[in-house]
Amino acid sequence: MGEFFEQAYMAFVSALSLAFFGGVAFYIMHASTGRWREYELLYAAIEPRVPIAKKMAGMVRISQPGFRWGHLSGDLKSHRHPPVMVGIHKDGLSLSIVPPFKYGCRDLFLPFDKMTIEPANWDMLHKEYGIQMEGVDGIEILMFSTIMEWAGEQSEILDLMLQRAELVRGLQKA
Repeated sequence: MGEFFEQAYMAFVSALSLAFFGGVAFYIMHASTGRWREYELLYAAIEPRVPIAKKMAGMVRISQPGFRWGHLSGDLKSHRHPPVMVGIHKDGLSLSIVPPFKYGCRDLFLPFDKMTIEPANWDMLHKEYGIQMEGVDGIEILMFSTIMEWAGEQSEILDLMLQRAELVRGLQKA
């Protein structure tokens, strides 16, 4: 009979430990996608769309506009989302986090008519771009210049936005 209680006790402790670590993992995943969910409120992709072209971005970063140096910037909700698939459509961009990192994040569709592209600095990189959207104030989606330049080759509207961002970058340096 003592063996039964020992086995039940060990099963209880194991289940409790598993629940604790599962809860911590859920909290970390939920907290790290907070900024993505701010975009989901207005720009969640409701129906599936077939892109003109798509490419895997190394990562995107969602943070406050301006120069940021990781969490030392004071923006504790700033987060880098690893591999994100960027899709080009005639009227916008689609962003989709690649599974298994996608947990709890819906795909985004960012229409060009509500988008502004600004020059941005990302850590030690100084030629990156930040996508700012109407209705989502105080944060931007930062992407590497290589992905944005590729996207500009696929879309004339996006290319014009990138040219404007480069003009603004030139004026900021002057």
